[in-house]
Amino acid sequence: MIIITGHGKFGTGLKTSLNLIVGEYNFVNPIDFTEEKSPESLKEEIRSLVRETDKKVYIFTDLAGGTPFKVSSELTLDYDNIEVFCGTNLPMLVESTMMLSLGCDIDCDGIKDAGINSIRPQAKTVTFADDGI
Repeated sequence: MIIITGHGKFGTGLKTSLNLIVGEYNFVNPIDFTEEKSPESLKEEIRSLVRETDKKVYIFTDLAGGTPFKVSSELTLDYDNIEVFCGTNLPMLVESTMMLSLGCDIDCDGIKDAGINSIRPQAKTVTFADDGI
């Protein structure tokens, strides 16, 4: 299972983009941390999803040290099947979703590399395909 959480509509925004690229998978769950939620209600919402499975749960958060990251990290003390990532970007989620859809566990080092390697300065000359990626 994948949970995407972060400030504002970070989770649902990335899930929408992810669906356009790889299709919709029911093991990917966004949880937004909006103004009306408390840290404890966010934690309980994540906990309820974690309780639904005995499989590995990968939680992708926006900022290291932010509330969604802290809450997710605290849950690793109660559940040994949780892995938390921070600094999430779309390439990390695409790679992770593809790995899980193929029945593989997520390669944490590979996901970190996918996220880092996707960050590049703008090239001087850019060539685009007519129909996108």
